[in-house]
Amino acid sequence: MAGGVALAVAWLPDALAELELFRAREYKVVGTRLLEEKQVLAAAAISPFLSVFDDLTPIEQRLAQHPLVRRAHVTTELPATLVVTIEERVPVGFVVSPVLEPVDRDGEVLPLDPVEQGLDLPVLIGAGGAAALSPSQRRILAMEAGRLASDDPTFLATVSEIAIDARGDVTAVVTELVSGDLLLRFRPPLSHRRLHDGLTVLEDAIHRRPDQRAAVLDLRFEDQVVVGYAEQGTGLRAEVSAPRSDQ
Repeated sequence: MAGGVALAVAWLPDALAELELFRAREYKVVGTRLLEEKQVLAAAAISPFLSVFDDLTPIEQRLAQHPLVRRAHVTTELPATLVVTIEERVPVGFVVSPVLEPVDRDGEVLPLDPVEQGLDLPVLIGAGGAAALSPSQRRILAMEAGRLASDDPTFLATVSEIAIDARGDVTAVVTELVSGDLLLRFRPPLSHRRLHDGLTVLEDAIHRRPDQRAAVLDLRFEDQVVVGYAEQGTGLRAEVSAPRSDQ
């Protein structure tokens, strides 16, 4: 008796899959901002004979091959609906090659028109304005831009350029500050806490010295925040602070 029940349960999905009632006829696409629904369904290439009881893994695999899809998950709603959930590859910066091309947090170039998408992202470059980046440098900068996009998107919106030198130190040009442009220097990875500590020290420095322009915020040194003030001519004067442990 038990064996017969088990056999019937195992056989049931195959039997249901043959019924017209359970043929996938409706589709819901969730999680997209860059991709249109028709683009997702074209990449999914769903057979008109597919049942909601069929294996949906091949659809997920086809979707994952699209350059704007990080991962895809397909579920069902009975009797005949497929729900396609997409995690897109989101642009976090531009690389120059020689035109501006958007990249995601992995440093992968994305097939997006910056003008059409209205992208306003930092340019990722080498030290001294060199456009060429090695694959590892591109990944490092893209990862840092992606971390900022996740932790503090408002702050990332003020960053116009992120550069990396041969030592692996990173310099970001921060604009739209009351005191003028600021050079933010750090060694990856830059944590949200470390950035918060640095910006807190910077804010205090600006309030204490309103007649001087803070030009550099250096976070490369552990347990120290260095604020550099622009002096007449080309010089900088640095002031070292330690973030409070209770911040």
